[in-house]
Amino acid sequence: MAEIFPKPRVSKSSQNFQLSYGLPHRVYTAKAYPILSANGSTVILYGHDNGVKIIWRGGRKFKPQQPASASHSKTNGSVNAAVISLDSDDEGDSAKQPFEDRPEFEADEDELNPSHPYPGTLQELDLWFGSEVLDLALLPSTILKADGPSWRGMDPLKHKIVFAASCADNSIRLVTLPLTPPSPASKARPELRNDFTLANAGKGTWGETVVILSGHQKPSEGVSITVDFAGAKADLKASADTQIIVASHSREVTGLLLLWRVPVKSPNSQFEPFQSISLASPAKSISFNPSLSRQYSSHLLVAESVGVCRIYDYKLVLKSNEEPSEANSAEHGKWLLSLYAGFPSVKNDPQAPQQTGTHAGFGRKTVIDAQWVSGGRAVIVLLNDGEWAIWDIEGVGPNAPQGILGRQGIKGGSISEYSLTGYIDGAAKTRTSGPPQITSSRFAPMTPGSRKAADPFSGRGSDSRVRGQISVVEVRSSSPTTPSEESILLWLGDTYAVVPNLAKYWAANAQKTGGSGSLFNGPPGSRMVKLENIDLQGERCSGIEQIVKTSTSSTGLSSEILILGEHRLILLVSGNSVRERPAEKSAKRLALVEKSFNGGQLDVFGIDQALTRMESTGPQRKIF
Repeated sequence: MAEIFPKPRVSKSSQNFQLSYGLPHRVYTAKAYPILSANGSTVILYGHDNGVKIIWRGGRKFKPQQPASASHSKTNGSVNAAVISLDSDDEGDSAKQPFEDRPEFEADEDELNPSHPYPGTLQELDLWFGSEVLDLALLPSTILKADGPSWRGMDPLKHKIVFAASCADNSIRLVTLPLTPPSPASKARPELRNDFTLANAGKGTWGETVVILSGHQKPSEGVSITVDFAGAKADLKASADTQIIVASHSREVTGLLLLWRVPVKSPNSQFEPFQSISLASPAKSISFNPSLSRQYSSHLLVAESVGVCRIYDYKLVLKSNEEPSEANSAEHGKWLLSLYAGFPSVKNDPQAPQQTGTHAGFGRKTVIDAQWVSGGRAVIVLLNDGEWAIWDIEGVGPNAPQGILGRQGIKGGSISEYSLTGYIDGAAKTRTSGPPQITSSRFAPMTPGSRKAADPFSGRGSDSRVRGQISVVEVRSSSPTTPSEESILLWLGDTYAVVPNLAKYWAANAQKTGGSGSLFNGPPGSRMVKLENIDLQGERCSGIEQIVKTSTSSTGLSSEILILGEHRLILLVSGNSVRERPAEKSAKRLALVEKSFNGGQLDVFGIDQALTRMESTGPQRKIF
């Protein structure tokens, strides 16, 4: 099958291989599905001008299509077969039966070429929505991988791709799609060439279902989904308890948060929100707690732009004084905790007055993004001046046995103390990029124009040009006896940095004060890795994502990095992610020894391999 998805332009740096895919449409967001398909392919979804494209990358290839059966060839009985074909009604009925796709794959996956250490595109699929897709949300990996009697309601979803898409037509679309890639025969059906509307999402051509979630009057700026196994009503049967909870936020009024409840086996194609919450300020991002605990899975992290992150529990429903008929529309949960960012230091930052114009030094730092870490027991935040920090809510970090609240569990209140903090230099680069900003005089009269410029919610201020994001992904541990690890990817302005192992980094830097020393130095596993020479060819970055490696590697990053331009995808692949044969591994060790004896000179890859080998073998050596 010929690939329509463009082949990448490959460039190599001292850190990785960069695969640049030029795209024919504008890209707004991208996500990597947490689990692999049945043939071992990695699934990547990205939203564009007219819908969502799904890409199956790598894995076992399709088996070659079988030629037409020999039974259809002309034989002595071909005349009788022709008569049956003309006169039988059953033949016409069978032609109208829906197509059933049964893809078959090769037994083994092809080895990667060391000179091109990246898998190709196996299959792709376009879901046409007729509207721009601005954001995508997937179920947490912990939920998709959960197993046991309590998670039997998830069985219908474990073999499907489940995602929510926020569209420019003010709607949210909840889509389910088979996780197995469609076969070439499925995409070559004659009816698809005769009727192009069959490719529209919701027709069921690819086995997909689409549920429309309405309620917004402006386009949603962020969406998150989770699963509720307890259900809304206590009298519901266990088979009907499993429901998908969708949350979305927009800039309506001062900020609006909507939540929908969609049963997994619901026949309805449209739903209204069961909770509507007005926010004090517009949200920057929202995310459900990835924990499997029923106590925490209903917690929604809402990062607001004015320097605060709040935790909302949609299950702690407050009683309404309105009429019973209006109880559903008036239902809302409870705010549990407020996490406040620090204040900007104008004295230490000469650029600070340029960021806030006539209100220099007013208010807290602007929140760029915030996400759950440590299994939903801590929160990491990225601020507009390049600072990032962690609030240890449950005391999972070193030297914090009781958490920031002095007791375990979220009970209410507020906090502003960080458990870990650091800086990246994205804000400084962002200030110098673009034309100089003109600041208004502090004695300017309050006209409609100046009032609009001073509006903290207008989104047109100088802080709005500082763009960034946090990506958190759970990766497999290098040792089968240790729990899984978390990789953190930070993007701010033109700076990209990775913390390959948050637990190791936290333990190594817990005693350091924020901003002291260099975050990019230290032993392997406990340092931040700054990604250099990201070539977007002049385009602005639209987002970031991490893809979990299909095979563990002792060197390189624990994940592959996906960076979105406006019309391209950049994939950073480590050369060490190639599935090497034992002979190749021994040859590389020999080459490393030869280089070390050649005047003691090591290249970048050799130094990294040597440090990693020293770290892994060091504790096993006995000096005495």
